[in-house]
Order: sequence, then C-alpha cells, then structure tokens
Amino acid sequence: MASEPVARKTRNGRARSGGLERVGLTVGRLGTVLGLLLLVAVFAALKPSVFPTVRNLLNILNQISLLGICAAGLTLCLAVGEFDLSIGAVATLGAVLTAGWMPTMHPVLAVLAVLGVCLVIGLANGLIITTLRVSSFMTTLGMMTVLMGFSYWYTSGSGSILYSGIPKPFLQIGRGTFLHIPYLIFVMAAVLVLLHVLLNHTATGRRMYAVGGSPEASRFAGIPVRRLKLLGFALSGTLAGLTGVLLVARLGLAEPTIGDRFLFDAFTVVFLGAASIRVGQFHILGTLIGALIMGTIFNGFTLLDVPYHLQLVVQGAILIVAVTSAGLWQGLLQSVRVQSVRQRPKEARSDRDAA
Repeated sequence: MASEPVARKTRNGRARSGGLERVGLTVGRLGTVLGLLLLVAVFAALKPSVFPTVRNLLNILNQISLLGICAAGLTLCLAVGEFDLSIGAVATLGAVLTAGWMPTMHPVLAVLAVLGVCLVIGLANGLIITTLRVSSFMTTLGMMTVLMGFSYWYTSGSGSILYSGIPKPFLQIGRGTFLHIPYLIFVMAAVLVLLHVLLNHTATGRRMYAVGGSPEASRFAGIPVRRLKLLGFALSGTLAGLTGVLLVARLGLAEPTIGDRFLFDAFTVVFLGAASIRVGQFHILGTLIGALIMGTIFNGFTLLDVPYHLQLVVQGAILIVAVTSAGLWQGLLQSVRVQSVRQRPKEARSDRDAA
C-alpha cells in the first residue's frame, strides 16, 4: 500500500520535469518569433493606416534584402565557429569596384570580376586562419582595415563618389519590380533558400555544424575541417561582395563608406537569429527572422519619426539581448536535459521498488 504514493510521487516528478523541459524548449525556440509578432501588433496599432499594408510589407522586405544576403554569408562563417569582421569592408570594396569598372567593362563581366575578387579575399582570410593559425577575429579585423584603405584610395580621384557611366539596365536590378515585387526580394529569397538547403539538407552542411561545435572532434572523425572553414569564408566574402554590387544597383553610386553599416547590422541579425527556433545555433531561418525583426523595428520607428540616434541605441540593446539570451537559454535547456537524464535512473529504481 505504501508503494502506491511513492509511485504516484515519482510519476508526478517525471511529469513536472518533462513539462519544464517542454516549456523551456518552446520559449527558447519561439520567443523571438513571438517578439516579432508583438512588434507587428504594436506598430499596426500605432500606425493602422500605413504599417499593416501589403505595400509596407514589401517595403520592409526590400529594405532588409541586402542585409539578409550579407548576413546569410556571415551565418555560414559563424556556423563553422569563426568570425568575419571584414564583410562590411568587402561590401564597400564590391560597391566601389562595381561603380568603377562598369563604365569600361561589360556589366556581366564587371559583376563577375567583382565577385571573383571578393571570393579571393574570403579565401585569403580562410587560408591565413587555417594555415597560419591566426585567430579569425584578428585576421578579418586586419583585412577590414586594409580594404577600407584601398576603397578610400580607389575613390579619391573621383571626389570620393563614383556614379557616372553605370548602365541603366543594371540599375533596374536594384530598382525594378516583377509583379509589383522588387527584384532584390527575389535575389534574397534565392540566396536564403540555397544556403538553407546547404546547411540543413546536405552532408556538407552537417559537417560545417560539426566543425563549429568541435573542430578537434571533427578532425578525429575524418571531417575536412580546413576545407569547410575555407568554404565558409569564401561564401561569406562572395555574398558580401554581391551585397556591394546590388547596393550600387539600388543607389546608382558608390563611396568609400557605403557598406560599413553591414558589419554591425549583420552581426545583430545573425545573433538575434541564433536565439530563435534552434537556440544557440546559427541558421538561415533564424537569420531571416532576425532581419525581419530589425526591418520591422526601423520601419516602425521611421513611421513614428523616432530620431536616428535612438534607433542606434535600440539596435545596440537588441544585439546585447540577443547574444545573452541565446547563451542563457542554451545553458538553461542543457541543465534541464542533464537534470532529466540524472532523474531517470532514480525514477526507474522507484518504479521497481513500487512494483
């Protein structure tokens, strides 16, 4: 008779432990998504005639399109456990080279040449890091400084702004629409889908996550760590360069600081995405959610005439919250899982005693 209360207590403890774990997993995975929905509801209530419209939704997607492309490349780099601080400078270099080469080259050849240069820069970052064993933080920081200096040098002879001779059909890529949807949204969608498939549905993507989780264990398992890190940096550099190319197509000009903002914005978006769906892991869907959050906030602030300096304060606060929340939730969920694993042998013994 005394065994029945013991068994009941054991089952109740097991239910509480499982319930806590499920709540933690749900909040950790969906908290950022719920935050995005809350932002949409708030701005829709404050600006009901402007914010919740199809036109404004397309405007938000168009605004985040270049950021989404650049942040997607950074996501790959972070997935293999490395930083790339040169993406803003690479985007700037891509922009100034595009604007500088367009008047003298066929547009297609100019774009391919720019992407090739940015690919080489990404590979150079990767080779220095994997071959010379220099930290990615210091390597890409140095590369960022070198590229910033080159961009200033390249544009100095044109009053620091390059804008003449850019073909109108090329500008149409950044300004045109198909079925009233801007072309840049289609480009962003294509890049995100391809990289999502790469990371989540191919052996290469699974190995990249393994390298990011434990390079040494991956090396012992026969995974080509160096090659995968090179791939991450190569794609990061190429997509940063593509961002610069498309920035020229949108604005019709280039200057030596045109892509600098993408560095901070991309890191904010990627770390914000790491706090959603798969907590603590860098993934493309999370990056898209992070970009949507940033785009929604700045679009809403613009409609509400919030001063720009306050927008920067909010962006910095978002980055801090995103980084800390991802780490906290990952630690919390890990502790819950460990506690659950430790509890199972005790529950099994209690069940046997009750029987």
